[in-house]
Amino acid sequence: MNISEQIRNYRKSVGLTQEQVANALGVSASAVNKWEKGNSYPDISTLPALARLLQMDMNDLFSFREELTDREIGQFVNELSEAVLEESIDTVFEMASKKIHEYPRCELLIYTVSTVLNSALILSETDSKRRREYDASILGWLERTAESTNEKIRMSSEYMLAVKYTQMEEYEKADAYLAKIPDVTIDTTIMKTNVLIRKEGEGAAALFFRRETDADSDNASKLSV
Repeated sequence: MNISEQIRNYRKSVGLTQEQVANALGVSASAVNKWEKGNSYPDISTLPALARLLQMDMNDLFSFREELTDREIGQFVNELSEAVLEESIDTVFEMASKKIHEYPRCELLIYTVSTVLNSALILSETDSKRRREYDASILGWLERTAESTNEKIRMSSEYMLAVKYTQMEEYEKADAYLAKIPDVTIDTTIMKTNVLIRKEGEGAAALFFRRETDADSDNASKLSV
């Protein structure tokens, strides 16, 4: 991601117009427009004020924190897993939030950290208020990665969201995410059956499960002919 995209995306994320950015920096609105189109760049003396205004640091502005390598992600996840065993859930979430803030576009990091935190939260003795707050953070991160262009990350995130929303008894949202996942990639039959049990009772779920397994058997028979 180049500097023009960074300026545009961060400006929108803090809710500022091009005119407001221009007024704050003492430049023209057309200058800000040119920055965002990549037709020109901010003067070097303007960059620190621009970064502060957009609530970002210089590393973010220049995309120095775009991605982590798989090895770096693995190392951090190991550190996080060790912290789960030794530190409070608050400390673990603080570590994770800081890392995600540093690498907000590293989708593999965000997804992997979300799964670790979700497991840690399930096992913790956190009070209900804090649990809801942490659940909201996990859901927010997973909803971001569910928009990924990486098919594996996207579908894994969608499945995790379906699991989370089922646990929270928000069955319509769980259904919506399950519907996005092709059955040929992830077998969602059991998950869909569990959602139906909670929504409509065991009778409806049994009919659905029988229909799905019969269909799988028919398909298998056709392939073997």
